[in-house]
Amino acid sequence: MKSLNTVTYQAPLSNDIVRSANRLVDAVNELSNTVFQEKSIMGTSGMVSVADIIAYQIGWATLLLGWYRSGLTGESVVMPGDGFTTWDYVGLAQHFYKQYQYDDKAKALQAFQTVVQEIISFVEVEYVTGNLEKEGVWSWCILASGKKWPLSKWVQVNTVAPYKRALVQIRKVLK
Repeated sequence: MKSLNTVTYQAPLSNDIVRSANRLVDAVNELSNTVFQEKSIMGTSGMVSVADIIAYQIGWATLLLGWYRSGLTGESVVMPGDGFTTWDYVGLAQHFYKQYQYDDKAKALQAFQTVVQEIISFVEVEYVTGNLEKEGVWSWCILASGKKWPLSKWVQVNTVAPYKRALVQIRKVLK
């Protein structure tokens, strides 16, 4: 599976997402499909595979896309979503492992790259409009404490940061 297009985007966040996603894809590409499926990494809910880690990334990206789309249409956002009304991270992880699991590494990476590209598309739009860094634009970007985050922070904590963590886990498998 090839990396995402490495064009330079207007939003620095988009470029960070591409770099982090491509590093993750490149590391996964080094694995055989068998190793990709092996449950050899200790996760928060027990042993997981690289396939599970990619499913987890797809799951969070899908939630982020849903939150954004709901915000565009003015719909109320039930967080975190996908049938979950509380932040049950272990439950969400297990849900993602099932919902976004692929038997084939190439299909998993294609699904991952598709959601990443969709996120980059809206990041670029919101960067141009000036809404990416503004607090209070998106009602769903408010924490339970009442603290308002800009859209960029929600995107960053659901893309760049977890992609880097996933890469660290995958590199352990490569050793």
